[in-house]
Amino acid sequence: VPELIFMFPVVLSLALIRHVASFFFRALKPKNYPPVLRTPEESFVGLNTLGYTFSPNFVELCQGNLHLPRVHYVDEGPPNSDRVILLIHGEPTWSFLYRFMIKSLASSGYRVVALDFIGFGKSDKYSSLDMYTHDLHTLTLRIFIEHLKLSKITLVVHDWGGPVGLSVVKEVPHLIDSLCILNTVLPCRDDTVLKHLVNMFHFLTWSAVIFVCQTHLPLGYLLGCNAKIDSKTRRGYTAPFPNYRYKAGVARWPQLVPMLPWGNKRIIEDMRSTKRFLRSWTKPVLMLFSDDGISGSGASKELFKSLFPHGEDIPIKGGGHLYQEFKGEELAAHLTKFLKKQDVATTGGYHYT
Repeated sequence: VPELIFMFPVVLSLALIRHVASFFFRALKPKNYPPVLRTPEESFVGLNTLGYTFSPNFVELCQGNLHLPRVHYVDEGPPNSDRVILLIHGEPTWSFLYRFMIKSLASSGYRVVALDFIGFGKSDKYSSLDMYTHDLHTLTLRIFIEHLKLSKITLVVHDWGGPVGLSVVKEVPHLIDSLCILNTVLPCRDDTVLKHLVNMFHFLTWSAVIFVCQTHLPLGYLLGCNAKIDSKTRRGYTAPFPNYRYKAGVARWPQLVPMLPWGNKRIIEDMRSTKRFLRSWTKPVLMLFSDDGISGSGASKELFKSLFPHGEDIPIKGGGHLYQEFKGEELAAHLTKFLKKQDVATTGGYHYT
């Protein structure tokens, strides 16, 4: 692949820069600090003025002898609603990204749940990059769904939340009623997806900065450059990460996405099996890709359209990759209309196609 040949000197150059930078970063790094960190609550003071007005909910998930760090989630709307909308965030965001959608969907009478993955938002954070794996995120989501006894779920996925959330769908399909696909990917070394990814300037820029900076990456600056988010709102996104020790999850997640042929074979196979499963998915699907966001058009969108030929595709104009920030109410309106069609179909008054 010509693009890959071009990337080799780039990768080698970045490796050299990282090697040199690592000496500097190691000098700043204390020899010992806790394996699990909890962002101080004072870091989140003032987010209500930015629209994040939700009461916090926390749960400590476990499976057998495995005990995970504390997980935070938002739970709004009537708890006895017939439908649950489960919002899955990506990199480097958290439930804060969905705040406008949460309010709109909850006001429409739906129970809306948005968790923060371990390493993000108000959830606890491992300080070591090695603790973050694809299995950690998928296990967290699956146990979370089972612990809260969620069912009749409309799963909304975005960014790296797509590979994680859609992977879990094949494990609990009986609990998922419908899917809503926002800007995301499902990379599994497929040629078309690979070609799409290696040509995404913003994605490669983000990955390159993380590759070099690791946990010292300047999140606020990067968010401001890529998403045109003002400085006040930017503080809401960076609130969970008061210093570099809290950023291990952010630095690790892009490395878990198998965008190149030498990616993690286990994750690649999981993505392939997820794709095979989704090809047989016949339940309702809504696709809301933005036309100017990363993975919002081109091969990624075409992949999902091929996986879900029966799905409803509504292009969103503008907003960039983090378009929930700018198009939250519009996205919620499309999703509400989509769900109402399902409600009518259930009663026999509307046939979903």
